[in-house]
Amino acid sequence: MSALSDPFDGLWPSVEPELPEQALTAIAGRAQESDRAGVPARESLDLLRSLDWPGRPVPEKFHGGGAGLVRCCAMQRALGAADPALAVALNMHLFSVGLMVEHWRRRTDTSWLLMEAIATQNRLLASAFAEPNLGGSTTRSLLRAKEVDGGWRVSGTKRPCSLAAEADLVCLQLQAEARPGAAEDVLVALLPTTAPGMRVVRDWDAMGMRGSGSDTLVLEDCLIPDELVFHRAPAGSEDDDVFAAGTIWFALTATACYLGLAQAALRHAGDLLGRLRIAHLDSPRAGLPSYQAAVGDHVAALLTLEAACADTARRMESGAAPERLVDTALAVKQRALRVVPDAVGALAEACGGAAYSRSGPLERLWRDAQAIRFHPPTPVATRQYLARRALGLPAGLDLDESAPGLAGRAPGAADGRR
Repeated sequence: MSALSDPFDGLWPSVEPELPEQALTAIAGRAQESDRAGVPARESLDLLRSLDWPGRPVPEKFHGGGAGLVRCCAMQRALGAADPALAVALNMHLFSVGLMVEHWRRRTDTSWLLMEAIATQNRLLASAFAEPNLGGSTTRSLLRAKEVDGGWRVSGTKRPCSLAAEADLVCLQLQAEARPGAAEDVLVALLPTTAPGMRVVRDWDAMGMRGSGSDTLVLEDCLIPDELVFHRAPAGSEDDDVFAAGTIWFALTATACYLGLAQAALRHAGDLLGRLRIAHLDSPRAGLPSYQAAVGDHVAALLTLEAACADTARRMESGAAPERLVDTALAVKQRALRVVPDAVGALAEACGGAAYSRSGPLERLWRDAQAIRFHPPTPVATRQYLARRALGLPAGLDLDESAPGLAGRAPGAADGRR
């Protein structure tokens, strides 16, 4: 095998038609300044619009690019290698459009009009699902929507909300006030960022992913017209097929962003390890078995994660029921939040003090890698969900501190005592 062979080659399709190498190089060239400024690079967003990137997931019949989940993951991986913060911000657009596509495929309603507008007008979406005190739940909202003539009236806060100040539209979920005797529903809607009662507070100042523009979105007596609500489901329900599909889209495309970040770290570390010498051994670090072993263990973990992400995306794209793939997709994301930060940290450590300098990209990539721990569904809720599913207990992605296996039992019943 050639020393120059890429162990990751062949796992993903080429994205050259959508993201030419020249464009990715230009985006990568702005990443450091975007990190310092703490805002997304406007030039990079404009470049992606010129490449029709916003409409890539929209079906071709609605004038989009028709990219399925596998291709969208591959695009996010490429963007993640160029500018991880921009990739994560744009992933919220991709996830929202993917959710709309999955909804339309299952409901075949007029939501295609919204997708067509996104594709033909190159509209960028911010995804306003995260909220303070929500605990990372994806099927609930603390924004209570009151039904009024022609729509819903809502007030509240969405934070963090990537691309909040740069997007044309916002995809958000809100919880409808229950009618007497009925359960509460979650609504998913699309709203222009110019809507009355909506404003952005520029308060994003984090350690990493600084260029994602994840500011705060405030809604004050904001009206959401009925025609812009494209999905409705019972609050807290993981049985909804569209929410299940959306969870898979987010888990896999988000993981792909961080896989791209890891590939960028491996590339930069490889360059440094090839140049940094150990004087008394008269050898570059890359030529020493101890450094090779440290890198090799993490390459193995990354390859396993890449293969799992790509395979799950292909199964989803080939028509597998999303309800049967949610566990696998969440497991891929849960594994990524260990594998990627560990790999980037080990690569930086192998490069020594040179990796700690702000003059190079490794310290930024290390900071950006930490953000994977905070995307919903949160790790603690995902861990609980996967365990309960495996143990045959009632499970949901809402964090639950009860003991469902003991519900209704008398004291001592668990160990046979009476």
